[in-house]
Amino acid sequence: MRNYFLSLFAFVLLISVACQQPAEKETVKTPDYATFNKKVETIRSFIKAHMDEDLNAQVALFSDTLRWNPAVYNGNKWLEKKDFVDRLKEVHGNFENITYTEGIILQDNTLINGMYSGSVFPKETATSTPSNIRVYGTWTATHTETGKEIGVKWYSLFGVNADGKITNISEYYDAGGIALQIAAE
Repeated sequence: MRNYFLSLFAFVLLISVACQQPAEKETVKTPDYATFNKKVETIRSFIKAHMDEDLNAQVALFSDTLRWNPAVYNGNKWLEKKDFVDRLKEVHGNFENITYTEGIILQDNTLINGMYSGSVFPKETATSTPSNIRVYGTWTATHTETGKEIGVKWYSLFGVNADGKITNISEYYDAGGIALQIAAE
């Protein structure tokens, strides 16, 4: 009888092990740092040209099909390259001493990285490919007409193609806050 139970136990154990689904093998892809760094270099060139108010250098970084989604709510419509160039001209005409500090300022005043891409969450869309670059930083400038110093935190998503040209920009910042700073007494 004892051998019967041992045999039955061994059989049940064998069946339960054999019927288990193999564990999903997680594949960890190596992040594409070279592509990320190339795209970051393009974005930093755009930012430097903006600080230099060099519209030609900025435009040279744009793809012919550049699309722009401004910070000001417009029904989430994507605008054309010409619209973005016109906005840059307006900023260059109304501000001087444009500076940019790349990064996120933490609670202890530590400044950390301002360029990110890829993700591990959510699992369904996790990627190690730098398809869009998330850019964080702070812009400051002097309003030309009033001489007032302004500042604004800025977050943007940049798409950069394999040729190193900017294909899309979606910006987030407090445009109304800039107007309030200029209007303040």
